Amino acid sequence: MAKKKNFHPYYIGTEHGRISFGQVRESNQIAACMLESGPDAGRHYIVMEETGNAKQGTKGSTKAFCPGTFTVKAGKDIKNYPEKDPKVDAISDIGRIAGGVLGGPGGAVIGEKVFGAVEELIDKDEVPRNIPAIWYEAENGDIIIKAPRGRIKLEAESIELTAKGFDGRTGNILMDADDKIALNAQIVDVKSRVSTKIFSESTVDMIGKGIMNVYGGLVDFADRTTKGKPSKTCGGQVSINEERNK
Repeated sequence: MAKKKNFHPYYIGTEHGRISFGQVRESNQIAACMLESGPDAGRHYIVMEETGNAKQGTKGSTKAFCPGTFTVKAGKDIKNYPEKDPKVDAISDIGRIAGGVLGGPGGAVIGEKVFGAVEELIDKDEVPRNIPAIWYEAENGDIIIKAPRGRIKLEAESIELTAKGFDGRTGNILMDADDKIALNAQIVDVKSRVSTKIFSESTVDMIGKGIMNVYGGLVDFADRTTKGKPSKTCGGQVSINEERNK
């Protein structure tokens, strides 16, 4: 490939860094705009590519490289929850005073009405606005996050994973680990509209230290001793599990 040429490049900078426009890079591509660090030239820069292969995504791409930590912090002025209504504290104080003065059933009734009004105001205040602080969107193609020598941590008030296929039915969420996938929560619910399956090449343990309930319109259990023999509880008919264990 012939060496690209640009007859109108422009550079400005000092020993600390520089900005260039139209620079022909070592990759033989023209950078529309490039911001470089002087002490770490070649390792610390941001580039907006002007040329390249559009099908491979290099033309019109933006790249950021740094030898240290890359930090993005945003959303300081975003208020997803409205500020607390001052009437909440005022009504709470009135309720406490009225209940204490009246006492007895009358005070209890007033207290219930006051606290009901307070809860209504609190619920109104706590409606989230869902304004995003950081938004990543890939109109086409994948989003890849890699940490080959580290960990990827997601920390939030709540984490939602949603996969939507092109037809509303083909979205998949896949988790693959060499060692273990551990779920730890107060409540773990698994719900499916068609089928739920648990497979293991070795052992499956189901332990309920308090109570374990198993419900089903039709419950079918079969161990390896039933292989090749009809189930005694099915009137001579072969169960689904027996068919699978053939």
